[in-house]
Amino acid sequence: LMAVTNAISSVIIVGALVAAATVGLSSDNWVSKILGTVAVILASVNIFGGFLVTQRMLAMYKKKGD
Repeated sequence: LMAVTNAISSVIIVGALVAAATVGLSSDNWVSKILGTVAVILASVNIFGGFLVTQRMLAMYKKKGD
């Protein structure tokens, strides 16, 4: 389940990078730059948070002596 959500977030990051990488800063595409940048930030937080949660879950199953 965690791998699927990380994969979905990765696809969102690719789309957000495409939206944020629009050429020029005219009045037509400034919204896509801002929304793309925000999407990259939020999806990155989601991915790194997922890795941290997975690491903590795996640490719960380690033996006490290790």
